[in-house]
Amino acid sequence: MNLHKKMEETISLKDSLSIRKESSYLIISNKKKCAKLIIQSDLNENDIIDIFISLHVVLEVGLNALFRHLSLMSIKKDVDEFEIIENIDGINFIDKTILFIYNSKFEFGDNVADASKYHSIIGTIKNFAAMRNKLLHGHSISTIFDGERNKHSGLKKNITLENLEEQIRKFRFIFDGMRFFLDCLDSSLAQDGKESFKRAYLNDDFLPHLSIL
Repeated sequence: MNLHKKMEETISLKDSLSIRKESSYLIISNKKKCAKLIIQSDLNENDIIDIFISLHVVLEVGLNALFRHLSLMSIKKDVDEFEIIENIDGINFIDKTILFIYNSKFEFGDNVADASKYHSIIGTIKNFAAMRNKLLHGHSISTIFDGERNKHSGLKKNITLENLEEQIRKFRFIFDGMRFFLDCLDSSLAQDGKESFKRAYLNDDFLPHLSIL
C-alpha cells in the first residue's frame, strides 16, 4: 500500500461509529519537493531555501497530526471533537513535544540511556525551527558591497550546503527520537497502530544519505 493511500485511510478515534479523515497533502507534497531538489547536483541558494522550508513543514505538520491523534484517542469526555482539535491545534508544536515527553507514561526497560539521549530533541527542535522562522518572518537575505568586499546578512550566511546537511541531521535525530518515544509509550495503542503512525508522520526515508550531497 503506498504512502498516500495509507495516510488517507480513515482512522477510528473513539468508537466504531466515529471516524475522521486527516489530510496528508502538505506532508506528501513537501516530501516530494525535498526529495526532488536534494538529488540535484547543483543546488543554488533558492533551492536550499525551499528545502529548509519544506523540511520544516514536514516536521511541524507531521508532529501536530501525531499529537492530535494521540490526544483524541485518550480523551473520553463527551465534547465536540472539533472543539478539542481547535484547542490542541492552538498549542505550539514545540510545546506539545515537551508536554508529550514529560507528561506521557513510558516503559523504557533497558533503554534508559536512549531516553536520556533523545530528551535532547527538545533543544534540537527549537534550534531546527529557528531557520524556518527567520525565513518566513522576512529576515533579510542580502549582500552589501562597500567598494572593497561583499558583506552578507546573518541569514544569508547560513543558507549554505553545510547548514543544509546539518539541518537534515537535526531532522533525522528528531524523528529518531520521536519514533523511540512512541515505541516506548505505555498506552492502549497497539504496536501495529504505532507502526502506522510512524510510517505516516515520522518517516524520513525520503531524505538521501548525506554522503550524496
